[in-house]
Amino acid sequence: EGQNWMPGDQHVHGILVDVPCSATGTGARRPDVLRRGGDIKELLETQEMLATHCADNILDAGGIMVYATCSMLKAESENQVKKLIEKGTVKTMPIQGHEVPGFEDAIDDNGWLRVLPGNLEGDLSSTDGFFVARLVRK
Repeated sequence: EGQNWMPGDQHVHGILVDVPCSATGTGARRPDVLRRGGDIKELLETQEMLATHCADNILDAGGIMVYATCSMLKAESENQVKKLIEKGTVKTMPIQGHEVPGFEDAIDDNGWLRVLPGNLEGDLSSTDGFFVARLVRK
């Protein structure tokens, strides 16, 4: 019901939008999610609705939204953020390497973080796959 929540008379300066997703990034630990199959159309609609609602109705100007998924699918991650940016309410606030020690090489050209399972070394080698974008409301 997050798509209906309103902050009352005030907007908030920061929000984590950890949207419901296919969880394909957790497949190394939970292979059952990879066998689910099915249509993710409803998930995509929910993700877009939640992110748009947060950007348009909850964040104040200059407020920060962190959009996150544990999905390996671009449709649930990068593509959702691109659609949100195209609507004109938010823009990327690039993640900096010094803010995410150990994940510096996972930052893409947009300043978004995309971690593939099993691609990190040391203590981070068993990290699930996930996506994070930091956005700021215009």
